Amino acid sequence: MNKIFSDQSDWDELLQLIGDKKLTPVLGKEMYCYKDANTLKPLDHYLSQKILERNDVTDFQITSLSETFNYLELKKKIETPDLIDALKPVVRGINFELPLLDEFLTISDLNYYINTTVYNNVLEDKIKDHRKQQVTSRNFSIQSNIDDFPALDKMDTPHVFNVFGSLLQTTDVALSEEDLLEYASSFAIKMTAAPKILGALRDNSLLFLGCSFADWMIRFAMRLLSNQPLHDWGSRKVIVINDPGEKRNHDYEFLKNYRVITYEGSTKDFVYEFARQWKTKNPRKKSIFLSYTRADTIAVENLKRGIEQITNVDCWYDKEKLEAGDEWENKIKDSIRNADLFIPIISANSLDHDDGYVFKEWLFGSYEWRAREKDNEEEKFLVPVIIDDSSSYGEKIQKRFDKHITELNITKIPEGKPNEIFLNQIKKMLDLV
Repeated sequence: MNKIFSDQSDWDELLQLIGDKKLTPVLGKEMYCYKDANTLKPLDHYLSQKILERNDVTDFQITSLSETFNYLELKKKIETPDLIDALKPVVRGINFELPLLDEFLTISDLNYYINTTVYNNVLEDKIKDHRKQQVTSRNFSIQSNIDDFPALDKMDTPHVFNVFGSLLQTTDVALSEEDLLEYASSFAIKMTAAPKILGALRDNSLLFLGCSFADWMIRFAMRLLSNQPLHDWGSRKVIVINDPGEKRNHDYEFLKNYRVITYEGSTKDFVYEFARQWKTKNPRKKSIFLSYTRADTIAVENLKRGIEQITNVDCWYDKEKLEAGDEWENKIKDSIRNADLFIPIISANSLDHDDGYVFKEWLFGSYEWRAREKDNEEEKFLVPVIIDDSSSYGEKIQKRFDKHITELNITKIPEGKPNEIFLNQIKKMLDLV
């Protein structure tokens, strides 16, 4: 019954599941490998090492975090709260390059993630970095209630469900194998309060990435997270990707009895090919934020039409993109952070419009410009244009922007109608030439 994931048709089917919002990724510790020189090392082992060092333990070989906690609790008789308190500052300070997770998060059509690790801040911070959006998270807890998510097909921002709790946000996080058992035993009862989260597990295809559990735990984990008896998986896809080794061979042998798709390569191989396949099918559109005042609507529409003659470029401005009920200020901030270019449209109308929101947008754009300056990307972000015939805006422009605005070349585009020179400049800034 087991199938090996290998053919192009398998990739096409997986991409279609994303497009249909029918895929739920389940991320495990093998996805959290940090770059150390030219090698990738498990973050789980790094945290194990730090907790052993903080407790002056030298007689235990560094292994997974759960096994380390088992040892410290059972053999060294160290209380769980003390171990958690010692680990929290280490987790807060994590700022590693995580190439595998970064590559996976380039697949930006996924808005729902099941996280089986307890250092959830790492995943959420990485999603924010990639998506320039706030992340909504829920943490399973035996001691407290769980708020539900919206239905998967209604999500337009990233959501993370931390199925074993959060080291930084819950008091009963599951770290030892005993904790995992307790979580598994109460999961079905507690999760009745979150039917949409359950639906994403029960009704969607599941992609287990790097979820390597203890031998006895693999059956629990598969049953728990699929929310369905293994024999009843039916036609939906359950794909399990783990790193090669004796443990994987054991797990795969067990999974052969069920409708599970496995993969012969490593988690790294799978993730990089998955991201490549997705990028090939979904080349990212370049985004340009147009900031304007209502009196200049005709000019901004001229500019939008002119710029969008460039293939694979989309212009954002609030008249057509903001919907009723949106948290409009947060959405505008997110759109500015997520933009490839920010174009403030300068005119007598905008500079003399003291009660408008446009100046807040310009301020947000200036902040983002300065933030990108640290990465030497500022020259590819802020592109101010003047759309009328006045040339006496110097002091007013400096007042509304950063004092260094005069360092930029402010382009004149009468009536917002761009010429070929300006469009070529935009292409160059967006690396489209």
